Amino acid sequence: MSSKPKVAISKVSDIDSMQAVELAVREAVALACDFTALCKDKHVILKPNVYCPSPAPTTTDPRVIASLIRAAKAAGARRVTVAEGRSISTALFRKNTSTTEACFEAIGMKQAALENGADIVYLENDEFLNPSNPDALVLKHPSIPRTILEAEVLINVPVLKNHSLTLTTLGIKNLHGTISDADKLFGHDYTRIPQKLVDILHYNKPDLTVIDGVRGQEGDHADMGKVVDMGIIISGADIVAVDAVAESAIGFDNLQIDTTRLAHEQGFGVGDINEIEVVGTPVADIRRVFEKPDIEITEERFPGIKICAGDYCKGCEYYVRRGIDRLVDLDALDPNDPVTLVYGKDPSVDPNTEGKVILLGDCAMESQSVKRLRDKLWLTGRLKTVYCCPPMEFRMRALELAGD
Repeated sequence: MSSKPKVAISKVSDIDSMQAVELAVREAVALACDFTALCKDKHVILKPNVYCPSPAPTTTDPRVIASLIRAAKAAGARRVTVAEGRSISTALFRKNTSTTEACFEAIGMKQAALENGADIVYLENDEFLNPSNPDALVLKHPSIPRTILEAEVLINVPVLKNHSLTLTTLGIKNLHGTISDADKLFGHDYTRIPQKLVDILHYNKPDLTVIDGVRGQEGDHADMGKVVDMGIIISGADIVAVDAVAESAIGFDNLQIDTTRLAHEQGFGVGDINEIEVVGTPVADIRRVFEKPDIEITEERFPGIKICAGDYCKGCEYYVRRGIDRLVDLDALDPNDPVTLVYGKDPSVDPNTEGKVILLGDCAMESQSVKRLRDKLWLTGRLKTVYCCPPMEFRMRALELAGD
């Protein structure tokens, strides 16, 4: 018998059909594991990706969750709960949909859960426990909701999509929603976030991961990503192996993604595609190379923007670029009245810079080279800053900050 972890791929014959989605979900979980043994007489927790109020495939398709609820109940689950916690950006900057419940209502997830007999836990409202693990390298003392930490059976249900900061957001990245808001913000720079995400596996490692690939999203995970009709469900008990197969399916090289490579190296699962048994539909039959994330920032590409950048990481680059994208989409850039963006560590900056200036991120704010400009902007009533690392507020409030 093969000792390789098993990952199943099932095709969805008609992506607009609820019945076809459910058939593919049931086939995938049945091929991947003994689903009845997993669920029978257990309290099953389903963790989708609903970090914001945007519909699938930015978030998990409610039809996939509905299918899993019904499958778990048919397998004899004692109780099924759908549990999720929205992102920091959503909590802070989406005024009308700042809670997970509001996000669930906006995309139809609340209806899908309740109508199919599941209950819901909005994780920001849960009781948080404080485990620790000396083997964790970044997230040594997290706060984790009791619902997740004490789950009898945890089924992780991410979406098949790219992410501009981590290249993909699949099974491991989806676990970011299972920690406290403070922990979500902590270590959110590019140098630490891959290891931080892997560290979560010390505290809550899913029993099954089911990737919603009914429709995928290329280019980015947010509302700027492009929808791809993939028509697949990917499932497996080894979260690292599931991510590896999904990454191969959308055109990444073996162990190219940091979270998968680190989890593989640290013994959380098998991330080498050559050591994984794929059952059901072969990867070659459904493989499509997704468009890669684009976070380039240049003055030539964006007339109306002046760049004053020091040393910066992808975290800063991502949020600055997405804020610029928002300004472009809203036709808010004027080459005759440019906005100067100052970010990164120790940028070379003219303290007499005129016009609109926005100081972005902790690295810039703490740099001596920026101090004189910052003081002048304050004295002249022009000081506009975005604190934190990374400066995620700029992505959400770019128009307001760039205005007069």
